Amino acid sequence: MQTMYYIGLDVHKRTISYCVKAAGGRVYAEGAIPATRLDLDRWMKTLPQPRTAAMEATVFTGWIYDHLLPHATALKVAHPLMLRAIAAAKKKNDRVDASKICDCLRCDFLPECYMASTAIRERRRTLRYRNLLVRQMVQMKNKTGTPLSKQRNKHLQTTLIEAAKMPPRFSPQLAMLYDRERQKGNANRATLAVARKLVAYLMAVDRGQRNSQVIETRSCLINGRGAKRRASSGAKAQSLLGLNVGAEAPTPVATIYEMASSNYVAA
Repeated sequence: MQTMYYIGLDVHKRTISYCVKAAGGRVYAEGAIPATRLDLDRWMKTLPQPRTAAMEATVFTGWIYDHLLPHATALKVAHPLMLRAIAAAKKKNDRVDASKICDCLRCDFLPECYMASTAIRERRRTLRYRNLLVRQMVQMKNKTGTPLSKQRNKHLQTTLIEAAKMPPRFSPQLAMLYDRERQKGNANRATLAVARKLVAYLMAVDRGQRNSQVIETRSCLINGRGAKRRASSGAKAQSLLGLNVGAEAPTPVATIYEMASSNYVAA
């Protein structure tokens, strides 16, 4: 009657530690080999038969299990948490772990876990990869589809705030919105509310596919250097927002905001 040999494997990404023992507990061989298919084939040729092997379930167990399965009488995979509870020891290294797995296998104490077939594991791997691609696609859509005010673009945020300081002077609706927010005690919050309403107007005009035309009124240009500077910065901001500054058929600024607000309500 041939003696069964038991093999304990401690699997890692680059190396595999092994311990081979006979049924009585005598150590036949132990050491470490590189975790490659060629080295596994060379190592298996040096071992006696019949043999039974066991390893702990890790990320790298799958391909080793598939490669060694035809070369062993039985090949088992141990549950990592239950194995740790059974074979816990103060002294711990790869050689000791391989010896513990071998002893659990030899004494029939190995907490075996289910190992799915190769086809099922390949399908799971494909589904996990698809799930990763879907998550990345959704993240990119959310990143590119969020409003400009939420993309933390400092230049666009500054431009919107500068553009929001002028409309309350020409649009009664925006003036009422500004005053209502200003009564709450925060001027910056009032300007921010006007900027948000301005973006809503511009999006409504864009959805309606209507061309907006903006000019600088004379009242803005003759009220001193400060007003002229504010008017130029507002025109620059409106230009950066995509409005048609200096069109052939100019329209007063107040009319533009009334047109945008009416289009916004209709939308």
